[in-house]
This record gives sequence, C-alpha cells and structure tokens, in this order.
Amino acid sequence: MWKPFSRDTGWARRDVGTRRSVSGRIGTAAPPSPQAYACTFWWNMVTRTFGARHRVRTHRRSPTLTIMTATVSTLLAVRGLGLRLASGSGDALHRPLQWGTSTELQDPHPFLTGDEIVLTTGMRLRSARACRAFVASVVDVGSAAIGFGTGFTHERVPDAIVAAAADAGIPVIEVPYATPFAAITRYIGEARSQEQFAELETLHRQHQQLVSTLLGDAGLPGLVERLAALTRAHVAVTRFGEVLGGTLDVDDDRVTGWDAMPVSVSASTQATLHVSRPRRNEALLGYARSLIGLQLSQEGRRMRDARDAAGQVLTDLIRGRFEVDEVELRLGSLGLAPGGRTRLLVVESRGARASELPRLPLPSRLGQAPSAMVEDRLVVLLPARDPARPAAEAIVALARAAGLAVRVGIGDAYPVSASLRWSYFEALDGLQHPDTEVAEASRLSISALLLASRDVPVRELADEALAPLERHDTEHGSALVATLDSYLQTSGAITEVAAALGTHRNTIRYRLDQIAALTGLDPRVTGDVVQLWLARAARRVTSG
Repeated sequence: MWKPFSRDTGWARRDVGTRRSVSGRIGTAAPPSPQAYACTFWWNMVTRTFGARHRVRTHRRSPTLTIMTATVSTLLAVRGLGLRLASGSGDALHRPLQWGTSTELQDPHPFLTGDEIVLTTGMRLRSARACRAFVASVVDVGSAAIGFGTGFTHERVPDAIVAAAADAGIPVIEVPYATPFAAITRYIGEARSQEQFAELETLHRQHQQLVSTLLGDAGLPGLVERLAALTRAHVAVTRFGEVLGGTLDVDDDRVTGWDAMPVSVSASTQATLHVSRPRRNEALLGYARSLIGLQLSQEGRRMRDARDAAGQVLTDLIRGRFEVDEVELRLGSLGLAPGGRTRLLVVESRGARASELPRLPLPSRLGQAPSAMVEDRLVVLLPARDPARPAAEAIVALARAAGLAVRVGIGDAYPVSASLRWSYFEALDGLQHPDTEVAEASRLSISALLLASRDVPVRELADEALAPLERHDTEHGSALVATLDSYLQTSGAITEVAAALGTHRNTIRYRLDQIAALTGLDPRVTGDVVQLWLARAARRVTSG
C-alpha cells in the first residue's frame, strides 16, 4: 500500500522505501506504480485546495529551535528527529557542529572541511575493513561526528563503525529510516544562523557600549577599561612609546602573551593597541582600533587649532603689542594664572620632517601644559615649579620616537606679565648652540636680542659685511672667513690664531689687512669687530 510521504521524495513505500540524501541521491527502490502517482496527485490536490482555506497542516515541520550551538547532544535532544547515540561520550558530544554533509564514498576525505557531521547510509561500507577506512578518513580531516542512516543498506549501525569510532573518540548517531538527512542539516543550518545572529546582536550592543564610553567623560582611558572588561583581557594603548591608557605592567599568571595591533591616527602618526592573550570577543578589536584612531585624530586636530590660537597671543606678547592692562587677561586665556611664574621651552626642528612639529603631542609628564606655534617653533609654557631640563629631555625623546630631530631651548622663569617674553628670547639664544639638544638659558645680551628681532635686517647686514670675504675665498682659495672666526674666538690673540690655522703670525696680520680692505671693517678696531661678530653670528643663525 502506497501512502504519501512528502518530506523528501513526495512519496514512499513503507515496506521498501527510498531515502534521498542532501546531495539528491536516491537509494534503490521499485519504480512507482500508477496507484502511487494517483495517491500523490490526490494528496497534492487536497493540500492545495483546502490547505490555505482551512489552514490544514501537513506533517512537514522543522524541529523547534532555541538559540544554542548545534552539537551531537542537542541533536539527540530533538524529539522530532528520533536520533539515537550509537557511540560516544564526554566532550565529544558537545563539540560544535558547523555543518552537515552526506556521502556514500568510502574515502570522503577530499570533500570534507572539518567540524561537520558526516551522514551516510553505508551503501559502500559492506565490510569491516571498509567501515574502519571510512571512520579513519572522517577522523583524519577533523569531522565532529558521524550520522549513520539505518533501514536501507544496514538495519543497524555496523559494529565495525561503532568500534572504530569509539577508538578514535568520534561520536556516532543512528539516523532512523523515517528521518531524512535534510532534516539534520536544516537543523544545524538554522541553529548556526540563529547563533550568528545572536553573535551579531551582541557585537552591536558591545559597539554601542564602547561608543557611549568614549563619548562620555571617561574618554580614551575609559574606552580601554571597557574593552578590557568585554574581552576579559589586559588592554593598553601606546603612542610613541608612551602609555595613553591601560597598563602593560601586569602580574597575571593567565597571560600567555601580548598582541600589538597598529592604530592609524594620521599619515605620519600611529598608535598601538596592546591586548593580552587569552581573550574573548576577537571581532570587537577591529572596531575598537577604529574608535581609538578616531579619538586620537580628533584630539590632534583640537591640539593644532589650540596651538594656532595660542600662537597669536604669544606673538603679540613677544612683539610688545599688549597694553599694560590687558596682558594678564590675554595670558589668562592660555591658562596662565595671575601671580604665577612661567618659563618657556622653545622646540625647533630643521629636519626633513620639520613640518610635522605642529602635530607633535607633548609627553604625558607635562600634563596639561599649554603649547603654541610661534614662527614654526613649538613653544611650551611650563610652570616654574616643574623641573625644566627633564621636561625638555622628555620632549626630545618623544620627538625622536616620532621620527623628528628637535632641539629645545629653555628660558628662565618670569611672572605672568609682559616680562614673560624675555623667557622666549633666552630660549632662542640657547638654540644658537647647535652642538646640544637641550640648552639652558644664559645671560641675555643685546646681541642676542638683535639677532632674535624680526624688525632688524639681520640677514642683509650679514650679507653686506661677509659677502666680499666669501667671494674672495671662493675665487682665490684664501681662508679669510676661517681666519676671522678664529680671530673672534680667541679674542684677537694672533699667536693663537696662527697656531690654530697652522700658519705664520705675519700671514694672519696680512689676512686681517685684506679683511679690512674688502669689508671696510677692521677687526682690530672695537667698533668694527662688534659688527663683524654680529654678522658671523647672524650668518650662523640664518643658515641653520
């Protein structure tokens, strides 16, 4: 007697039966008789005619799913599938199943990917040797379980399959004749889809948590703390060797290592996200890196804008443009409290990447010290109570880590008043010593003020005085400029000049006569030698 059986084939005969696998293969069965076609036609007509009107439901129904990982254990718990455990125990029953696939090959190894349940009716597994070879092939590729369909080639799971699987530690479940393989793969697929949807939903909530933390008062340190909680790991963010959030100094026996992940901030700036192992929620790290990069980039833009605005105030101070009654108010806009004392650190870079100086962050040890850009130099306003040299050395070290070669001049501390500009000139005077990265302030001289002033045509005066000497040296191979430098350094001691240059004293006197004739300035006359000294000092400054 034929009866409708529409799970896979649309028809089946109970005593002989057919089974269609996921791949569409149909097992051996007698051809359908005219009665079978008639029965199937009648059943389809009833379903189509009355199903929609009277909501008639056929017995096609997927097992009820909950959001959980598909495993052998969860498959066995689904009553509608009617599965039975033939072999297996322990953790193997709870191993996640990524997918299900059917095969009738004795060696399916080339067509498997691992972590799946391999379904078979055992059509070609008619000997113990073939059964053992099949299990070995499945285990070798890393499959998670075997589903053996009974009622077709085998009435029960072969003992050789059970024994080989038990030895290999891979579970075997018996799939009854009435349960199509498609029902198992559909269950796994739907479970995986729901699991992935739940993971995406959780990931979205975690993204929102990170954004809310970053936009709140906690800032970057709060973001790092939240990320550490979500990943259950230790997290830190560094830039140019400085820790901006979190810590790398941890004492935790669970930590097996650290991963350093680059964070792009700008074309020339890069931070690093450090995350310890082991950890959870790996997919969250990429989004966190983007947030960190965005935060640091915005902080950099705000810093540059603030430095430009502060630079206008300092420029007006340095050039004496403030009225007496507005000095404290204008300096107060930079965060300088009236009655305090402040010194200026002037940072200068002359390398190929000098244009990146405005974007250079300050070392964390300087806290919230104001900074400004004045004449392509970075000026840091440091409270008098803070040690100046360690602060300057920290700036040099951070710049070196950023790939910048800088020098720092340190001015003396002055009250928050118009006199603060002297600190700037002192720092500039310190920068005239090219042999040191950090220069303390020295006694400020009139010559230093002249060289630092934008209103004095220093370059033109230097060219007028020195160009004849430089041209004569080029054309005649003389050493007039070198003689002048040595003469100025030794305060006019001709014997020392001759010894330094390896020549006779009379030669030095002859060269001095030439210098006087070419420039109109006699180095042996006090007024003239002052002008020559200023010209040489100005040439060193303007030529870098």
